[in-house]
Amino acid sequence: MLAVWLCWICAGCASIPGAGEREVLDAVQGLFDGMRVRDPEALRPWLCEDAQFVSVDLVDGRAVVRPSTAAAFLASVGSGDEAYVERMFSPEVDVRGDFAFAQLDYDFHRGEAFSHHGVDQFLLVREQGRWRVASIAYSVVRGGAQSPFGGL
Repeated sequence: MLAVWLCWICAGCASIPGAGEREVLDAVQGLFDGMRVRDPEALRPWLCEDAQFVSVDLVDGRAVVRPSTAAAFLASVGSGDEAYVERMFSPEVDVRGDFAFAQLDYDFHRGEAFSHHGVDQFLLVREQGRWRVASIAYSVVRGGAQSPFGGL
C-alpha cells in the first residue's frame, strides 16, 4: 500500500510545472485575462509588437486560413464590450532558453455563450526578463451548443 501511495505522489509531482513553465503559462493567462476585459492596453505587455496570428477554420469541408497581426487583434478586442472568455486545458510547455512553445486545448465564449473550441499553439520569447507572445496559431472547431470542456 505504501508503494502505491508513493508512486501516486511521485506521479503527481511530475505533472507540476516548473518555474519556467509556470511563467510561460502566466503570460498566456495574462493574454486571456486582457481579452476577458476587452482592454488592448492590458494585452500589450503580453505581445511582441509585431506578433502574428493564424487561425484555421473548416468551412464547408475546406480549410480557411486567416492570418492577422497584433494591431488587428488589439483593435478587434477593443471594439466591443462583451467579454471574450478563453479557457485553457491540458497545456504543454517546452522552454528552450529565451524561447518557449506552449500548446493547449481551449474553449472560447462570447460573454456566457459558447462560441468554439480548438487547439492553441504559442511561440513566446523572453524579452528583458518577461515572456511575450510572438505568434499564435489556432484551430477553430465550431458546432455544438456547449463546450466539450463544460460550462463556465
